[in-house]
Amino acid sequence: MANKELECPCCGGTLHFDSHSQDIVCPFCDSHFSLDDLKAYTDDLATDKEEDTAWDESKVQAYTDKEMKGMKIYSCESCGGEIIVDETASSTCCPYCGNNILVSKQLSGDLKPNLVIPFKNDKENVLGSLKSFFKKKPLLPGSFSKDNVVEEVKPLYVPFWLFDAGVEGRVRFKGEQTRRWSDSQYDYRETKYYSLVRDGVIAFDHVPVDGSKKMQDELMESIEPYDFSEAVEFNAGYLAGYAADRYDVSKDETFARATTRFREGTIQAFRSDIHGYENVTCADSSIQLSDTNAQYALYPVWLLNTKWKDKQFRFAVNGQTGKIAGNLPVSVGKAIMFWSIFFLIFMAICIGIGAIAENIVMGIIMGAIIGAIAASGILAFMVKKNKNVQFQYGAASYVRENSFHINSRRDIYLYRKVTKVARQTSSSSRR
Repeated sequence: MANKELECPCCGGTLHFDSHSQDIVCPFCDSHFSLDDLKAYTDDLATDKEEDTAWDESKVQAYTDKEMKGMKIYSCESCGGEIIVDETASSTCCPYCGNNILVSKQLSGDLKPNLVIPFKNDKENVLGSLKSFFKKKPLLPGSFSKDNVVEEVKPLYVPFWLFDAGVEGRVRFKGEQTRRWSDSQYDYRETKYYSLVRDGVIAFDHVPVDGSKKMQDELMESIEPYDFSEAVEFNAGYLAGYAADRYDVSKDETFARATTRFREGTIQAFRSDIHGYENVTCADSSIQLSDTNAQYALYPVWLLNTKWKDKQFRFAVNGQTGKIAGNLPVSVGKAIMFWSIFFLIFMAICIGIGAIAENIVMGIIMGAIIGAIAASGILAFMVKKNKNVQFQYGAASYVRENSFHINSRRDIYLYRKVTKVARQTSSSSRR
């Protein structure tokens, strides 16, 4: 029976035994591995478990006849959005497109939420949060705060699936350790590469996944977290004076996102256990879920639609905590100005260092390179403050207390690479 080909941990190429060095060698990236180190790595791979991300059935309940008598469902003929309101609502408009022509329909057999977090802030608080949100944004166009017109402010209960699960996981990271030294002719850099394996357990409670197709998932995740301790059993009375978006996302869609957040949260937690390495990145992961549970809940959200220079902007405010999210425009002129300022600052610093070392030319060259990189990095950070709508990485806010434990740690040395660069001496450049 033919031996199974070994893959290079560095590039994935097929490894071969080199009779001269007595090492395992990759002909594609020229990496060398000792037999013992490679055996430890392959033995660890052989112990990987198959993933198990199956979910138990969720707790599903329907509205009772008594509850349905006190509620209406409206469907928007313009965008197709559907909202549920209490029967005392005389008129309403679509929170998504603003259309006032809504068709009333009978609510029958709809999925009933298990839980609800009631609204805690009012319209005045929300408008104050919006004004505060515009502050400390140096790249915001000067006229935006003054000329941005708030066209609509709507409170809405948004449907979420809340997921609980215990996770048993294994995460394999790639890590590096770097050492530098010099002699009279060369500067050396040695990089050692490791496979860092962590096995452990962690649990998450009430990880939310947006249950409305009409709501932007990134926007909803950007106003997290909610304080679940204030969630109460659902009662139709909480809809008095408010509208609730109608659940319309399939279980498969929500399960996929919840599993992704569990996986990313596990990787993030296990990464915190690794110390003493540089450039640590996740190579692969495997998780097994247990004690899974999903509940349907309504969370409070304020939606704000504004207009500036004929462009529409939408913001969302957490109706419990007041956290706000929404993408703001960026002034190109201000961006260029700040980039130039940071570039010149770093340029001046490097030229000054070059003057001290009596090598102005090198100072100018390094100043241009470092200045461009540093200015671009700072500008990217500033732009991110204006563009804060994004998916949340993992589920750090939902880790169950005292549930995180690392069961085993394996730091497996793989190979090393050494580079050398000829040293430049100032005496050789002066006569």
